[in-house]
Amino acid sequence: MEINEGLDPAACSLDAADGMARRQRWLDLADRALITKAATPTGVQLRYRPGIEFERELRQLASLETECCSFATWSVTSDDDGVILDVSSHGEGVASVQAMFGEAPPLPVR
Repeated sequence: MEINEGLDPAACSLDAADGMARRQRWLDLADRALITKAATPTGVQLRYRPGIEFERELRQLASLETECCSFATWSVTSDDDGVILDVSSHGEGVASVQAMFGEAPPLPVR
């Protein structure tokens, strides 16, 4: 998964070091568990493998992102097929959300 660094700095309140650390957490989670990613009319939806460890990490990351990227809504749900992250916004925020997770990055090889 790609987590783009080229976002408008006004869209996120993290400094460069914290931003890189957060980015690495997202990449690590994607390497371990990302199944699918799709753009939606209001942002993106990502599905991760089922598992309490993945859900816990995803909920923690979503909570942290809510604090620093308040232009977007971060929602985590789960079902039998996995853990789902929906990130949505409105107006220019939609493009920022979609850019944050890349246009169409390759999925990790399983």
